[in-house]
Amino acid sequence: MRKNKWFSAVLLSLIGVLVFRGSGNTAGIDDVLHSAKKEGKAVMLELGSLGCTPCEQMKAVMEKLRATYKGKLEVIFVDVRKDRENGRRFGVAMIPTQVFLDGNGKEFHRHIGFYSYEEITTVLKKAGI
Repeated sequence: MRKNKWFSAVLLSLIGVLVFRGSGNTAGIDDVLHSAKKEGKAVMLELGSLGCTPCEQMKAVMEKLRATYKGKLEVIFVDVRKDRENGRRFGVAMIPTQVFLDGNGKEFHRHIGFYSYEEITTVLKKAGI
């Protein structure tokens, strides 16, 4: 019985370390969001993780969006496995999740799963971007 208590204590300690190890610093993303808001740019947050197949498929879409909407749209990737704080902050339940913010920093659209370039440009056009 004594071994089980010891094992449980060690296991709980390890779980605690793993949970807190992933919490990230939001300073980097906050700087980009502040800068985009100051310039009146919209933002697309791609909240996913390296190694996630649909997240990896989004890389080409994000690059095309960066090129097409240069100066109008900031495209930011956040690895929520490494930056759990921002995953919680933006309410990520599944990955990938795309969150779109207007020039004032207000969320105007959200999507879960792979999101094609064509589908995203339709949303951006409706938002006047």
